[in-house]
Amino acid sequence: MAKGNWTGTDASTLIVAADAYREYLVIQLTNATSVNLGIGEAAVAGDGIKLINAGDAVRLEGAQAQSAIYAIGNGAAGTYQDGNVLYVPGPQVAT
Repeated sequence: MAKGNWTGTDASTLIVAADAYREYLVIQLTNATSVNLGIGEAAVAGDGIKLINAGDAVRLEGAQAQSAIYAIGNGAAGTYQDGNVLYVPGPQVAT
């Protein structure tokens, strides 16, 4: 299993390289700077999958998990992990 960290910029940036053998991929935002993701194509601000809050995550399977993943969001930071990882959010606390 592979894992790592990524940082977004104000331009579409490759955060996870394509891998034809990968079956699953989880991408998680670890700070409160929103980010847009591009699956197999450049990320576009305001388009595609958007992670907003620290702890937000997306789980990809099959062809999407095998694709290169791009991010755009200046200052956004996160982690990724391949393998069959199931993300389950914790309790929601009102602020």
